[in-house]
Order: sequence, then C-alpha cells, then structure tokens
Amino acid sequence: MIGLDTNILLRWLILPEQGDLASSNVEIERVSQIVNAEGASLFVNVVVVAETAWILEQKLSLDRVDVSRVIGSLLFAENITLGNDAEMRTALMAYASSNIGFADCLIGEMNLAAGCSHTLTFDKNARRTAGFRHVDDR
Repeated sequence: MIGLDTNILLRWLILPEQGDLASSNVEIERVSQIVNAEGASLFVNVVVVAETAWILEQKLSLDRVDVSRVIGSLLFAENITLGNDAEMRTALMAYASSNIGFADCLIGEMNLAAGCSHTLTFDKNARRTAGFRHVDDR
C-alpha cells in the first residue's frame, strides 16, 4: 500500500486547466500513471482529505456539491483505503446538510467517535450543526 500526500492527491483529482495548483501536465501524467497502475493500493489519511477539501473550497472555490462529489469518489474508489472511513462518510453527510466546511464536519465526527459529547467552537455557523456547541452556549 502507498500513502498519498495532499499534493499528489490534488494532482490526481485536478484537471490541468485548473491553473497553478495543477502544476504541469508532466506531473499530472506521472501521478496518474502511479495511481492508476494495475494493482495499485493507495492509502489516504484523514489529514490529506481535510487539506484537499479545504483547497477545493477555499483556493478553487468549488461549491458544496462539487466538493462532496470529489470526496465521495474517494470513498468509493476500489484502490483507495481511507483512514477514519466511518467518520469520513458521516462527515460527508453532515457537510451536505450544513453550512460549515468539510474539515469542520470531519473534526466534529472524529471527536464524537473519540467519545466527546460535543465539539466546542467559536464558529457561529457550526453551532447549528449536530455535535458542535458554540462557546457562548455552554
């Protein structure tokens, strides 16, 4: 199994016309050959998915539907194993029905899975999301 870093995952997911983040066609082709090689078994940890989602949201300005589609494709890829798979699936569902970022949803789900009663936050949008509590609402 080969672990993927965020910059490798992004080059695999992003088309060359996406601009500076895609670097060069040569890099994209190299990554594609490695990732799509027959028998390739890949691991993507939770930090890489959170970073990827943040870049898709903040740097590439993809909407919630597109970010969900990208993360969903990772969840169902045959050659990819995701760290914290159960929490990622639940976070993806929470993301679809909330107005906070995917990384925040993932933080909340991982904290719940670790036995936390809730995640304390200053994020006013997160206060309306299950598993979060605003610091003023304690």
